[in-house]
Amino acid sequence: MLTLLHTSPVHIPVFDALRDRHRPGLPLRHVVEPELLDRARREGPAAVAAEIAGVVRRAAAD
Repeated sequence: MLTLLHTSPVHIPVFDALRDRHRPGLPLRHVVEPELLDRARREGPAAVAAEIAGVVRRAAAD
């Protein structure tokens, strides 16, 4: 399984289509956290780094 972190749900079909073309059958899990991009734009990347790390840790643990 490959887990992808998106900042918008509009990216899900794009990555599903890429998977279907290049690795059919590969399970994908989409995690969508739109507020991360909003905060990074307002406060800078460092403001969301710890939260992104937490999302990645939780995804890896599942």
